[in-house]
Amino acid sequence: MNDKKLRVFISRRVEDRPRTHTLYNQLKQEDWIDPWLDVENLHPGQPWDVEILKALQSSNVGLVCVSTHSLPLTGQHKREILEMLERTKTTSKEEFQILTLRLDDAPLPEELANVPTTDMQTLIPTLKKIMVSR
Repeated sequence: MNDKKLRVFISRRVEDRPRTHTLYNQLKQEDWIDPWLDVENLHPGQPWDVEILKALQSSNVGLVCVSTHSLPLTGQHKREILEMLERTKTTSKEEFQILTLRLDDAPLPEELANVPTTDMQTLIPTLKKIMVSR
């Protein structure tokens, strides 16, 4: 297993903030995961759009949180997803992967139709497999 932490970028809609904050805290408890969530990692005065792009580009996993609040995809959440999809075209799977995390029974957006999907019960084992494959 790679000795560096798995850097996980969490993309979500603001309406999912309570659930994704809980998710962030759960991932933070794993000593091999370094999660990134805007409300935890951005500081006042930072250019948020630049910092989000830097965090996304340095991540190993783009975790797209999908819920009924996410649809239709719009705004910053959609920009992050499109950036992740673009990154998969130029980066090896060992360097970067996208995962869709279903927060409820919302249908998956068309943009994510070919992206592996997980849920809260299988997320940690799925991330572990990604970590081992690096």
